[in-house]
Amino acid sequence: MAAGSDAELLEDLLAVEERLISAYEAALRREAIDPKLGDTLRDHENAHVEGLLRALRDSGGTRSPRAKVPTPELTAALRDRAAFARYALALEADAVAAYRLIVAQISSPSLRQALGSIMACEAAHEVALRESLGARPLVD
Repeated sequence: MAAGSDAELLEDLLAVEERLISAYEAALRREAIDPKLGDTLRDHENAHVEGLLRALRDSGGTRSPRAKVPTPELTAALRDRAAFARYALALEADAVAAYRLIVAQISSPSLRQALGSIMACEAAHEVALRESLGARPLVD
């Protein structure tokens, strides 16, 4: 993710969120995640996309269409709940890292605050996924 305008940075975050939504929707279809957890995580990601789209419009940007092709890693992860939880945990960690990088580059203080809130939510998703694996909620 390169430095850019707020709109370009928001586009990068939209791609991250859309990848998460696709993963949770696929896992729900294949029963590779507990339905209650999957619905909650997917719904959170959808809310993040809605907020990012509003911020993108407010910053004068427009949404670029993106192809949604499942990765081989996602396909492999859908074989069972533990495999998917590990895959989703990595996606959520990537999302937290993306937000951390992008928040530092956003020019608008109010937008930085809103994105920081989403980043905290992504970190909470990591905790929920770790718990679904029977692991300690936080990494040592």
